[in-house]
Amino acid sequence: MPHPGTLVQSAEQPAAFNARITLWLCTAAALVEGFDTQSMGVVAPRVIAEFGLSPARAGVIFSAATFGLFLGAAVGGRLADHFGRKRALVGSLLLFGTFSLLTAMAGGAQLLFAARLLTGLGLGGAMPNFISLASESAHSERRLSVVTLVMAGMPLGGTLAGIMSLGGEFGWSWRSIFIAGGTTPMILAVVMMYWLPEQPHFRRDAQAHGSPRVEPVRRVLFGSGRAATTGMLWIAFFFTQLVLLLMLNWLPSLVIGLGFSRAQASWASVCFSLSGGIGAIFLGRLHAGDSRRLWVAGTYAGMAAALAAVASAGTVFPMIALACGFAGVFIIGAQLILFALAPLYYHSAIRGTGVGAAVSIGRLGSVVGPLFAGALLAGGGGSGAVLIAIVPFVLVGGSAAFALTWRKQCAE
Repeated sequence: MPHPGTLVQSAEQPAAFNARITLWLCTAAALVEGFDTQSMGVVAPRVIAEFGLSPARAGVIFSAATFGLFLGAAVGGRLADHFGRKRALVGSLLLFGTFSLLTAMAGGAQLLFAARLLTGLGLGGAMPNFISLASESAHSERRLSVVTLVMAGMPLGGTLAGIMSLGGEFGWSWRSIFIAGGTTPMILAVVMMYWLPEQPHFRRDAQAHGSPRVEPVRRVLFGSGRAATTGMLWIAFFFTQLVLLLMLNWLPSLVIGLGFSRAQASWASVCFSLSGGIGAIFLGRLHAGDSRRLWVAGTYAGMAAALAAVASAGTVFPMIALACGFAGVFIIGAQLILFALAPLYYHSAIRGTGVGAAVSIGRLGSVVGPLFAGALLAGGGGSGAVLIAIVPFVLVGGSAAFALTWRKQCAE
């Protein structure tokens, strides 16, 4: 008779293998999402020049994808609770890959706006699903640090977009970024069709009832004592995403406005994203410890200080690069921490809806951020004025995130 330990090991091996595969594929999804989210920001100066866009109109186009993200996150998370996260994620990747390719074919501002809006629908649908899948694949004690590590793929994808934008110095068209950003998620979607496991609770529900039983949206978000938690999550997501997407979309243009060249602006954007991805890994581990409240307060205080440092860095490039790097650590780190926290407040059967709603509200902030910067610049404000003007938003979002640390988390 086999030793009992052998049976346990053989039963655990497929689950462990499935968890590793899921985490790697979710990291890849985060990478391609980060690449596309950053892509418009790093090519913004060339797009503005080619289409002759005013700052206000550029702000509308930059916000198109994030408005699509708002709709896509709300719908994609809900569909995942009904039909499974795997199907929702694969469909979302195919959608945003297709319309990223159409972005590369845009011949005018109107077509560019439409392509970015529809790309955003796919991006929004993907995010709550790979966040939830990653959270459900990690051990309960390591979820915060593991999901933060997975989500670090987003700023690293943004770094790749920034590096690829440097090809403009060698004659590469800005459209090449969107060709790469469209092809890769479509390939990833095909890989997921064959390799990505469906989450166990969805399979159990489907086998027992034919289809999973999903609570009404209102009860998911505000029932069973979740109203305060949901409200705090929404406020933290809204204001943190406002600052993050403003920086992702406008940072190269703001750096140029401070007196630097386009190449220097691209390198500053790379410093922002790369530092954010690496720094978020360490912040995730710190936030997963016993001093979470202290680190939440410190992260948002660091955001405010870093924004002031970028605004006052002067005209010495190493200083602006260093300031952008610190800004990336705290701004991107804060957002990735929120992404890791959101699944912990909703149990598995309603997690897609809960996380999707939080991401969706955050995307409203993403729409407001670029529009806010465009309006300030169109009104005659300088780059420094834009950076200082968003510090109060940091304080509001940080206060909500700090209050959230007192809310009860779900065990499953």
